Amino acid sequence: MHNLIRFIKLNQFILLFLIVESFSIYLLIQNNTYQQSFFNKNIVKYTSNIFNTSEKLQNYFRLKEQNLLLAKENAKLYSILDIKSNIIDSNLEMSNLFSYQQAKVVNNSIHKRNNFITLNKGKKHGIKEGMGVITQNGVIGIIKSVSENYSIAISLLNRKSSLGIKLKKNYHNGILKWDGFNYRTASITNFPSHISIAKGDSISTNSHSTIFPENIDIGIINSFEKKQGGYFNVSVKLHEDFNKLYFVYIVKSLNYNEKMQLEKNANE
Repeated sequence: MHNLIRFIKLNQFILLFLIVESFSIYLLIQNNTYQQSFFNKNIVKYTSNIFNTSEKLQNYFRLKEQNLLLAKENAKLYSILDIKSNIIDSNLEMSNLFSYQQAKVVNNSIHKRNNFITLNKGKKHGIKEGMGVITQNGVIGIIKSVSENYSIAISLLNRKSSLGIKLKKNYHNGILKWDGFNYRTASITNFPSHISIAKGDSISTNSHSTIFPENIDIGIINSFEKKQGGYFNVSVKLHEDFNKLYFVYIVKSLNYNEKMQLEKNANE
């Protein structure tokens, strides 16, 4: 308060001049139609220019933000499109057995014992229970339930989930399961101890699945040890970081019903 009074005392003549000048302009405008019209016209003009400039700046920054978001989504889409081409390139005979539909992850968990993933595609997009979910980095899960617009997949990071896999270098088949702890690793416990394995060996999907194409890379052997009973206990480092899921591909097996019916008839 003291500083304000001191400021007024030091600048009293300037302040008095501004007040008198403002009052004079007011009287001039109020008592002169031409001056009033001229003033109002210019005020409208300058105000309009200010608003137009402000709107242009807002639109520019809004457009810039939208372009950044589109660029990110395009980058994700390009990487997703690589999935199909990679699968077809590595396994041409499988290209006509599966179709792929892009979906966006709208919810995902990684820290529970049984994790699930919600996708923005449902019945009206042709999604059904039992379809696979993949990315360019490997298997993500299997569709468990479907509504009109959404679907939920059992994540590979689920204690109830298991996946048929093979050691890529020698085609030994096994079962991959998640141990419920580290979201970057999974385990194989049924590789026989007489086979040749090494750290860094590739693990991929095998030919037994009716859900996933063969040869989708899943991860590499991180460590292993022999256990009692003649089997290895193998830790697999997953290629996919489940904490960064954004776009995925839902896989439809075109011959699923035919294969299942044939195997059912054979068992009767």
